[in-house]
Amino acid sequence: MAAFYGLPAFKRMYGFGDTATLRTKSLVAFIGGADARAVAGAVPPHRMLQPIARAPLVVMQSDFTSATDNGDPDENEYRYHEIMLAVIVAGVGTPVPALFPLVLFVDEPTAMLSGREFYGFPKVPADVALERNRAHVRYTSFPRGERRVTEVLRSSWDPEPGILSRALSSAVDLVSSAVRAAGVDDDTIDLLSGLVLAPAGQILNVRQLPDLRNPRRAELSQLTRFSPRLLDPSVAALVSGYTLELPEEPVWSLGRRFFRGESPKTLAAFDWSVTMKVTTGEVLDSW
Repeated sequence: MAAFYGLPAFKRMYGFGDTATLRTKSLVAFIGGADARAVAGAVPPHRMLQPIARAPLVVMQSDFTSATDNGDPDENEYRYHEIMLAVIVAGVGTPVPALFPLVLFVDEPTAMLSGREFYGFPKVPADVALERNRAHVRYTSFPRGERRVTEVLRSSWDPEPGILSRALSSAVDLVSSAVRAAGVDDDTIDLLSGLVLAPAGQILNVRQLPDLRNPRRAELSQLTRFSPRLLDPSVAALVSGYTLELPEEPVWSLGRRFFRGESPKTLAAFDWSVTMKVTTGEVLDSW
């Protein structure tokens, strides 16, 4: 196997170690009401990628206060913001569901490049603002050479701390009660309970390399499972009044949007802090 040199050739590029250590404070929201056909169309067709019927979307707003990589020759420690929109899919080899990220907006270029070019996550550069009671994502493009700034996501919530849980097991009870109050069925409540125990416990992703002869096709595709090791998770706190808006929601597939003229409905939201150790992942299938 040939050695990977990275770029530039005189120094290995950041992000090509085998372990990243991330410390984050995250707000996790479960969003209901999405069009089921649009959700299914947003996930690549593969026998191991099965969106769960009636499952909500997941929004994860993260303030990464420390990000290091054991392949960084300069031992940099980065801080950045990230907002992820993900679909809940069936877990592979486990009854606990997994997340399949659709897009991750990132405001730090090194973290964006590492996550996208090496790990294969769908990360894009954006202006990501996380404030005490609101957040927004603005994306800059240059159609026909003209600069255009588009607000693609905004959210707000009550900044006052909600009910605290002293253990993850009690966090499950808190979130389950909130979701039940929103009129959600018992199967979905059981599904979300597994995610509360480990919101980033299992992540499925399709990592691809383009065919340089035809950039619209992939030379290699790999369905990869990431299972971050979670260290010293903090107490979880319910977040009240969370609202999400997607003012410029894309057409994901099949000519359909998740929310067609309707506002996204928040089923429950909570925040917590955790340190994660992320490795290069396990390849489940290649084609």
